[in-house]
Amino acid sequence: MTGALEMTYPALTLRMCLGEAGSSDVAGADWAELLRVARRNYVLLRLAARLEELGARAPAYFSEAVEEERRRASAIFGVVRGVGRACEAGGVEHLFAKSFQHYPDMGGDIDLYVARRTSSVDEAVLAGTPASPVRKDFRSLMSGVTAYRVGGGEFVLEIFHGRLGVLGEHGALVGQLIRNAERARVGGGEFLLPSPEDLLVLHGMQRVYRHGFIRLCDVLSTASLVGRAGLDWDYVLRTSEQLGTAYGLRSYLTYVGQIYREALGRELLPAGLRARLAADDCGRGEFRNGVFVFPRGRVVGRVYLGKVRAAVRAGNWGSVSRLSLMPLVAAAALARKVGTRAAAAATLADSLIDTSAYLIR
Repeated sequence: MTGALEMTYPALTLRMCLGEAGSSDVAGADWAELLRVARRNYVLLRLAARLEELGARAPAYFSEAVEEERRRASAIFGVVRGVGRACEAGGVEHLFAKSFQHYPDMGGDIDLYVARRTSSVDEAVLAGTPASPVRKDFRSLMSGVTAYRVGGGEFVLEIFHGRLGVLGEHGALVGQLIRNAERARVGGGEFLLPSPEDLLVLHGMQRVYRHGFIRLCDVLSTASLVGRAGLDWDYVLRTSEQLGTAYGLRSYLTYVGQIYREALGRELLPAGLRARLAADDCGRGEFRNGVFVFPRGRVVGRVYLGKVRAAVRAGNWGSVSRLSLMPLVAAAALARKVGTRAAAAATLADSLIDTSAYLIR
């Protein structure tokens, strides 16, 4: 499928979810492709609501998929509500990082940030929620994350204990996010959620560094955030600079701006802000298999070096030590990917990682 054709259904889906496409736009549409794109991008419930509003008649298989997604979203919501109540009852300082930014759609896993840096708090967090632990790996050990299968094993709840970053290099950010958190009513419940500014900071930290793609749900969330009156861009940029993730934020907003421009024919950000946040050297992305894929290799190295420089400037040698393990982690992953001939190299890298991790922790 050519780039132009790959863009057709993501663009239509985005316009529909924003209320900028009508019933004539879906006349003759490939409903199977529309469903595939909406599912992959976690926007199916919002798309279905718009189609219902327009009186569009979807085929039976599409409607069945919507009902199944409603069931899944309801099940995730039930887990989040139960965990939130347990945290409140147990006096656990917490917030749900991204659970409701796509509501009524829900993402895949559940991320919970807690202030405590020990997993001993998990018992209080999981009170009343049946859960089975997921085996820890090196990254989860370093980043202070414990994972549990919940919702009958259908979902994963990840609890971040006072740290963020691939190797837990951001040791003060969780506390800052909790201090800035806002109470919001969602679906009849009340939850602690990140401020709009902190959500943008998190996007800059995670979306282009940990993943090689951007979903339409992220575009919708970002468009809503940047359109808010009174958004404190100085805080967003200052915090991103302090974390060393400013280039990640600029790249992310550049990619989202590209999607927005190509789908809707207008800019996401006003000219002055767009110039301030430009990352012209991050390259262009394109839609493949329904999601927006970008040249991740052009961004990751810059963000990594930015994190190291920021940690050195701040004299945060604990973060520098953690970040110093990243090349070894990458080398071990690459060696395993190459195959059995690289098994010895992977084992050696893993041994060096484990030894270094023990000394750092």
